Amino acid sequence: MKSVVCLGVLFFGFSAMALSGGCASKAELDRCVRRNALAQERIEGLLAAQEEERKRLEQCQQELELVSKKGGYWQEQMDALQRTLAEKNALIDQLTAQLGQTALPPELSNALADWAKDSDLVTYDEKTGIVRFKSDLLFNKGEDTVQADAQGQLEKLSGIMNTPAAEGFDILIVGHTDDLPILKPETRAKHPTNWHLSAHRAIAVEKILAQVGLAETRQAVMGFGEFRPLEANAPNKGGNPKNRRVEIYIVPAGQIRISTGPTTPVATAIPETIPAAGQ
Repeated sequence: MKSVVCLGVLFFGFSAMALSGGCASKAELDRCVRRNALAQERIEGLLAAQEEERKRLEQCQQELELVSKKGGYWQEQMDALQRTLAEKNALIDQLTAQLGQTALPPELSNALADWAKDSDLVTYDEKTGIVRFKSDLLFNKGEDTVQADAQGQLEKLSGIMNTPAAEGFDILIVGHTDDLPILKPETRAKHPTNWHLSAHRAIAVEKILAQVGLAETRQAVMGFGEFRPLEANAPNKGGNPKNRRVEIYIVPAGQIRISTGPTTPVATAIPETIPAAGQ
């Protein structure tokens, strides 16, 4: 603003000098005044523009500070996500390293594997801890009475489950059938459906195990009928021997849950995980 005043003073000073010298007419003086006014107006416009730019610069600085603060926040969020991702990757690596290991403690798993490898009746899956009995060798067709030679295998299983290696484990006995319908009247009288037959066979195995020393408090039974086949049954109710089986799940004690109804316990004891068909 001082520069504006100085310019005005100088201009009028020169004008006065010109007038005093008598060299300028009134018209020339008027032109000088107009030029001075235009110059003054231009200067004021420039000063206004300068002030506007100053305000804009100040606003930009404020926005930059805000963006900087937000950038710090998002950086913190990104760092947190990266830490979480690193933790998840570490867990994946840990689980991957566990693949192929046995589902049960080594001593118990080894005992079950040694027992099963010498028997045509039994198979043992080390990865899942599941023992499978072939029903065709365990029972006669349409029956739920355990065959005599199969009882010896159940006695061996009971012995393994009563060792210190199996302490803290319970068993769930699950019966399965193929899709062949029960037709004989005498069989239907005992087992009206494949549901009944599968459950009755699981109960029969439980009874034998209890007789040879495995506490009933460590056992539970289920029947899936024909609805959890390992392989497809043959067309037109052709059945499949691989689907006729009894599976025994060896699970940590307490993992079998009992649903209690209003008056009596309901037979819905299940482990945390039962493999789907074909697993």
